[in-house]
Amino acid sequence: MSRLSRTRAALFFIAIILALGLASCGQETPAAAPEAAAEEAVEAPAEMGPPVYRMGIFEEPISRNFWNYYGGPGGSVWTQYVLSGWTSTLYGYSDQTFEWVPGVAADFPTELTKESVDGTEYWTTEVPIRAGIMWSDGEELTADDVIFTAHTVLEMGIGSNFGAVVDSAFLDRIEAIDSHRIKIFFKATDDEGNPQTPGLSVWQFGLAFMPILPEHYWAPVVAQAKEAGDAGAQVEALMAHVPENDPTLGGYTFGRWEPGAFFENNAAANYYGTGSVITRYASGTLVEENERLGYTDTYFGEPGGDIALQYTVGPHVDSTLFSIYGNQDTAILALTNGDIDYVFNPLGLEKGFRERIQASGDLDIVTNLDNGMFYLGFNVRKAPMSIREFRQAVAILIDKEFVAQTILQDAAIPAYSMVAEGNSAWFNADTPSLGKGMTRGERLEQAVALLKEAGFTFEQEPQISDDGNFVATPGSGLKMPDGSEVPALTLIAPSAGYDPLRATFAIWIERWLTDIGIPVRANLTGFNVIVGILFSETVGEDLDMWILGWSLSLFPDYLENFFNSRHAPENQEGGLNWGGYANPDYDTISFELLSETTIEGAQAKVDQLQEFLAEDLPYVTLFTIPKLDSYRPSRISFPYTEVLGGIEGVSGMQQSVQIK
Repeated sequence: MSRLSRTRAALFFIAIILALGLASCGQETPAAAPEAAAEEAVEAPAEMGPPVYRMGIFEEPISRNFWNYYGGPGGSVWTQYVLSGWTSTLYGYSDQTFEWVPGVAADFPTELTKESVDGTEYWTTEVPIRAGIMWSDGEELTADDVIFTAHTVLEMGIGSNFGAVVDSAFLDRIEAIDSHRIKIFFKATDDEGNPQTPGLSVWQFGLAFMPILPEHYWAPVVAQAKEAGDAGAQVEALMAHVPENDPTLGGYTFGRWEPGAFFENNAAANYYGTGSVITRYASGTLVEENERLGYTDTYFGEPGGDIALQYTVGPHVDSTLFSIYGNQDTAILALTNGDIDYVFNPLGLEKGFRERIQASGDLDIVTNLDNGMFYLGFNVRKAPMSIREFRQAVAILIDKEFVAQTILQDAAIPAYSMVAEGNSAWFNADTPSLGKGMTRGERLEQAVALLKEAGFTFEQEPQISDDGNFVATPGSGLKMPDGSEVPALTLIAPSAGYDPLRATFAIWIERWLTDIGIPVRANLTGFNVIVGILFSETVGEDLDMWILGWSLSLFPDYLENFFNSRHAPENQEGGLNWGGYANPDYDTISFELLSETTIEGAQAKVDQLQEFLAEDLPYVTLFTIPKLDSYRPSRISFPYTEVLGGIEGVSGMQQSVQIK
């Protein structure tokens, strides 16, 4: 069973990641420099003797400090890949079918119960923690580790994914009943005294998925960080810490990091999951047999009948080696040359790359639906982005089908909702699709009408050609409703060398907006540069529009985390609402989602939020991609290859891959 299969959301660097659910989410202050081991530059180690899982990535990880990755500016998808085998959570998702199952918890939690303590009401639940689980340094996991992690997030006000799963609006504290049992206290009222309930987003798909970090290593580091000054300085000090010999709870420990060359993890000798046999029957029953800890757990029925999936948890290798390449082209070349056996492709595969892989004769490509999307974001604190009709006009002008299908030759799939269509349990097929199916002339006509209705004026209105296929006379002299000229705007997006898909969209968006008279320039730059802008203290002043992407969680609570005004950077350190979107109606609905305790109630709210966003447009969703995984089946084998988000979505199955 995947032990950290729920990342809320990670940044796609590409030119985007699909980063977890709260999306598995992305974030920032300027990205920190890579924290590599202090050793002389060396080449990536050649494989000799013990098996090595050889993978390729084409962007540098940002940090190996887990606080920084999950709670700060280090939250990129590339960082996620190299750290994915380091920790565990109370609960997680099962393989392929994504049922909610225990991780380090020994059983399911008790039902939420309302109780009064010293005159204050709380919602409480108890969770047993399995005994005998060891950190990589031999210390046993206890209730104190869970409490320390959650309370550090609360006390320091850590944001990003940590701030999403440990929601201070709901969580009051966690107490230890004994060394292996905790009691969680959720606030029964909000700050204004109104009743509230910790719903699925807050508890089952929130706090239950919090990565657990070792108190015995991190407590002194946290204590020192708390002496750094104000709250922001304290968080910055924690994020800047470069770990040394930090214990891990997953299948791997840190080995070496040579910036620009490779990142290596070593298998943890005492990983509690190693040797576990996972069996899922066709009936849906799930069984985990763990000989090391001496238990057999059965979920969702009785075992028997046909077996749909069975495998043994590893690691089955001595180390994982991530070779770092300058771009996707070089990484694919290394794959076809046999230097690596799997390559992470969060940006998709262009037709030329697919053809090169297929021609190799020794590689397979597996196709899955993706649970992520790429988007154009607006800084709505500033005019004209603050004007809804302006955002709607921009959305209408963008011909997603033309770019995705004609220019990119179906390497991208047009998207109109903040929930990926592949996430069928939560996708709302009735979400409005603004601009879909329009001709160029219709787009221009409707965009001009929207701007004029909002009070914009033109010195020269744009004119479409006689055949309706292009703008014969560009618009000029566009003024905002207050009479001032629309200022020169900047659209930041990943460069073509990093992500040709997003770069292509950026270039066409610049052209279409310029045609109508909106003075915008596409600035194609490095992924880490964009992250630095989004996480800077001056994001509200410096940002106009940007293109990035998200790797999303299955439960779409990121709809609250990305767009509720409480998550704007000015309101929450490390908040992911970079554009500063603030709509009281949206805030109300999205916050109510956090109190939904049933799937049906949550689905109704998620449907509302998707429709709201498609009309109000703090983001214009642009496209998603088919998830294509390429690997060498003659050398490695996976327990399965069919899964939403692809093999890459479960970080290359590092804890279950077999070397032949």
